[in-house]
Amino acid sequence: MALPELQQAHKIIERASRVLLLVPEKTSADAFASMVALYLALQPLKEDGVDEVSPSHVPSLLQFLPGSSQVSMHPREQTDVVIDIAGPTAIEAMRQEPLQGGIRLHVTLPSGLTITRDQVETVVRTLPYDVAVIFGAADLEALGKIFTDHTDFFYNTPIINIDHRADNEHYGTVNIVDITAGSIAEVTYEFITNTFNGLLDTAMATALYAGIVAGTDSFQKPSTTPRSFQIASKLMEADADREAVIQHLVKTKPLHLIKLAGRLYARLRYDEHMQLFWSILRPVDFQDSGASVDHVPAAMRELANNIAGFNAAFILHEDHGVYTMYLLLGKGLWQRRQEIQTILSAKRDNGLLHVRIPGSSLESAEQEALEKVRSILP
Repeated sequence: MALPELQQAHKIIERASRVLLLVPEKTSADAFASMVALYLALQPLKEDGVDEVSPSHVPSLLQFLPGSSQVSMHPREQTDVVIDIAGPTAIEAMRQEPLQGGIRLHVTLPSGLTITRDQVETVVRTLPYDVAVIFGAADLEALGKIFTDHTDFFYNTPIINIDHRADNEHYGTVNIVDITAGSIAEVTYEFITNTFNGLLDTAMATALYAGIVAGTDSFQKPSTTPRSFQIASKLMEADADREAVIQHLVKTKPLHLIKLAGRLYARLRYDEHMQLFWSILRPVDFQDSGASVDHVPAAMRELANNIAGFNAAFILHEDHGVYTMYLLLGKGLWQRRQEIQTILSAKRDNGLLHVRIPGSSLESAEQEALEKVRSILP
């Protein structure tokens, strides 16, 4: 990873009084654990000046991590009025004057200075942060309502973008995006150890180890690299609680997810010529498994982790007469991800493409989905 980006990010955080750590609306355990690790690194340095925010609830599997209990679903809101004055480097005095139904602020500049209206700019900020650090979001839209409610903040505040996926749009002021890494936690590890004097305690090491285990699916994903194992080894040397991570992330899988995955395996189809796998889910599958539509991406990853060498894999499901395809592209198509997204008029979420499929029945929608996917395969 290039040191200039790490150094730039460190300088931005060092100058900041308040830091916002943030994961997407539909986050991964890898991104969440990475956020917690950086929070633990910054909290002693910034005291009350660091907030970690996840728009959705804390994943139950990660509630054992130190620092996870401090995660909020909403950023702190506190209105700041910022006045930028071009020219002077100091002020003589500042006083406030009460008005009926308001207040007026008087800023007195050193004598001899002439200031025009064009040299003064006023900005109103509802979020009191000097920098936002975002983990595992391909773009700002992935933040959901937090982004749409505070668009001005994200467009006028330095952003540090931490990720490892090829589809990241590099929207940050500083982009710490390493597509050769096997997980976001590996990228976060490099950031923490290179910019905070190698500071790693047991809690931070445990959070990062949990992120690597989640991001690499216990070192089984094809994206796992020798560096994944090297960093995991260093985290063990830093007293990461491996047993706790294994107990919560490896040995424990929700029963509803296991049942839903079982339905997928039972209907798994394969086109050998195209190297294409797919499966379908009916409404009864959600009823019988206790899962919901929100669990389909996790089931998709569970399916993909046990399939090697595919060009593409998809799940088609029905929800109240609406058919949606969750499409996962194999490594050979990653460079064409943006092109394929445009061709299919798809939305992107957490590494998957979502495509609305027309059809009068699940069977007709399945044929339509197959035609669409085959059209983009080599």
